[in-house]
Amino acid sequence: MKLGTRRHSKSRSEENPTKDGRVTAAEMYQVQDSYVRFNQKDHMGSQMVWDAYYKAERDKLKDKQRLLMEKGRVGYESTAWGLDSAADSLLSLMDFSKSQPDAKATAWQSELEPSPVGRPETSPKEASQIVRKAAELLGADQVGFAELDRRWVYSHYFDAETKEAFPIKFSDEPGYEQHDRPVRLDDGTRVIPKEMKYVVVMLHEWGKDLDGTEHAPTLLAEGLSTLAYARMAPTLWMVAEFIRGLGYNAIPAANDTGLSIPLAIDAGLGQVGRHGMLINPKVGARCRISKIFTDLPLEPAGAVDSGITEFCNACLKCVPKCGTKAITTGGRSFDAIDESNATGVLTWKLDAKKCMTFQNRVGSTCSTCVRRCAWTKPPSRKYAIPRFFIRNFRWIWLNKTWIWLDDLVGNGKFDKKSNDFWVSSR
Repeated sequence: MKLGTRRHSKSRSEENPTKDGRVTAAEMYQVQDSYVRFNQKDHMGSQMVWDAYYKAERDKLKDKQRLLMEKGRVGYESTAWGLDSAADSLLSLMDFSKSQPDAKATAWQSELEPSPVGRPETSPKEASQIVRKAAELLGADQVGFAELDRRWVYSHYFDAETKEAFPIKFSDEPGYEQHDRPVRLDDGTRVIPKEMKYVVVMLHEWGKDLDGTEHAPTLLAEGLSTLAYARMAPTLWMVAEFIRGLGYNAIPAANDTGLSIPLAIDAGLGQVGRHGMLINPKVGARCRISKIFTDLPLEPAGAVDSGITEFCNACLKCVPKCGTKAITTGGRSFDAIDESNATGVLTWKLDAKKCMTFQNRVGSTCSTCVRRCAWTKPPSRKYAIPRFFIRNFRWIWLNKTWIWLDDLVGNGKFDKKSNDFWVSSR
């Protein structure tokens, strides 16, 4: 089905809306009936493991970083290297993988004993309040809850050790009905119990209240991004253990098991931006996403339209500074650029291979598009006014006015020295 014919056909989600009136990510992005669950092996991060060419290309990244450090390039000083290494050391200590399911720190089961008094007698609303409080205490910056849409669960997970993809099934599928706990079978298949219908989604800011994105695309900005994962790792594990302690199943996941962005959208935490990342109304794209699949009944939020799609239609700030033109200037499409995109969903498609090429060129994981994004700001009340108008008035001329003002005050420029980050007046 082509983009131009979409208005004449209804998606499955439009034909079967949620009973409580919630809008889903599938509705917001007009998921087509032809959509099939995404195979994690096709993700660019996985291709850099199993594809010899892309692995060789990615191996150039560290070499380029060392070269830029030796040349004394701004943002590649020993302090930046130290920050990235320090954050990565915690991930190594916890054996935390961003993309491998059921690793030590993302185990699908644990030895924690449930509460001796049994499961608490709470409503989904009360359970959501409890889990939100626990997640915030344990380090999450924002928390949302979603009803699991299985379309966002990977059809296959990618095993980095064997370099093979194995199916992810649910216990109401033929042949897997006997499983009431998350499990990996002898043939590599993973089974999720059918009762695990809810998802806890957490956002982890990078840079926190420091506007570290101003230093992208350098090793300093990469270090702040790595630090977000380092904060994520213990929080994700502890929140999963908290839920297990209540007597419920919990599957903690970073970039593995399912697509994080649509799950975050279903949890009311943002929308997809032109650059292909989640834009959260409060912190923009300056965040990383983790999620926990569970059978603890929770109160789903539903997708929230904050006017981000219309704003991105008007804004092209992330496009010109992308050195390989991985970000499109065109409209949204159902069609994928290649196998690394999901097809059948109306979004802007990022050319992941071009993106990786540019990362290797600049010697970091880049994030220039995050720096340029007009939504990516440090916490400040002054941004509440334009965001109010963006959310409530979808006029293109007004959105372009906000973009013009954003450029006028110099937001998104690359004019920071590393010393500006480390030496604070506070």
